[in-house]
Amino acid sequence: MVQSAAARIVSAILCLFVAVAWHGPSSSAAELADGVRGLATRAPGPMKIDGNLEEFKNAFTTPVGYFDLNLANRAGQFVYMWDDAAFYAGLRTLDKNQADPAADDRLWEGDAVEWYFDTRRNQDFRAISWGPGPVHMYWTGYKGAEIKPRWCLRPDMLHAIPGTGVEVAARQTSTGAEIEFKLPWANFPDFHVTTNAVIALDAELCYSDGGARVNRTFAYGSPLSVQQPASQAKVQLVEKLEPEHWKQCAAVMMPIRCDTAWTQKTRAMVTGLMALPPHHADQVGKVVFRILDTDGKILGDFDGQVESFDGEGKFQRARAEWPTDLAVPGAHFLLGIVYDRQGCELARVAPRMVSVQNSQGY
Repeated sequence: MVQSAAARIVSAILCLFVAVAWHGPSSSAAELADGVRGLATRAPGPMKIDGNLEEFKNAFTTPVGYFDLNLANRAGQFVYMWDDAAFYAGLRTLDKNQADPAADDRLWEGDAVEWYFDTRRNQDFRAISWGPGPVHMYWTGYKGAEIKPRWCLRPDMLHAIPGTGVEVAARQTSTGAEIEFKLPWANFPDFHVTTNAVIALDAELCYSDGGARVNRTFAYGSPLSVQQPASQAKVQLVEKLEPEHWKQCAAVMMPIRCDTAWTQKTRAMVTGLMALPPHHADQVGKVVFRILDTDGKILGDFDGQVESFDGEGKFQRARAEWPTDLAVPGAHFLLGIVYDRQGCELARVAPRMVSVQNSQGY
């Protein structure tokens, strides 16, 4: 049912009072810099690089591959943390055919992460060219089908960083794997780590199904990230994820997609899907898929129903359906609205209009 304008205004005012009562006025610690799209949260204590992602349980997360038809071999979760010594990333995958048969200097030809990172502090930050300062590298949990973590630099950037203290660890799970990556700040001498500092990165998940690479998904950007750091996202180093952060970062925390299934047992319906962030899904009270016409008029609101497709890794997404007659192709927009458990709006997310896989027009 479409909520009236008056009801929405009243609800917004009530939520404002709730936010002030619960959290107090917005503090500078909760504010994000202009253009920031993602976060890295502070590590809870000394980090042990062992492939166990338990330390990341409250970390900022970007789900990927949640809309692939082959979920059991494509879905993944990137998690990000930092401390005064290093930047940390973790990856949890669903993967029934785990392997990276590539040579040590070509890790991208297998199940691996292609990693893009820029800490420059001058006008070259997120520039069109790589140059000295940023790094493009790869890390994997495998050598062949064996759990044997490896990392390497892009072949034409072998001197981008010295590789001081870089670590990778991995372990298998019942549905895939967990891989942990440590990148010490010592590799970036011109960068001085501090709370609220802004860096840039992109994280690309590659799958090979035991052979050469067959699937690539980008957490923040697109295949353009390979060519230029300008495609990377601004990421802020924060103490923790605050409710005020959701509005600015929800597009990567909870990506959304809609499509029309090719086989249906009912009159034609459209399906909307939204990924739920595994470490913070308990803060989500409701997901609404809103259909609007090209003038912005609300055509319908549809509540998302949560479905799990892997219990161990907390892989969950919200799903809703609506008639194709309501959402005529080329004549409507889709908007995902996320509410907290008090019924207050946390964020709005639109379908991603950039290639997340290695095919244009996704």
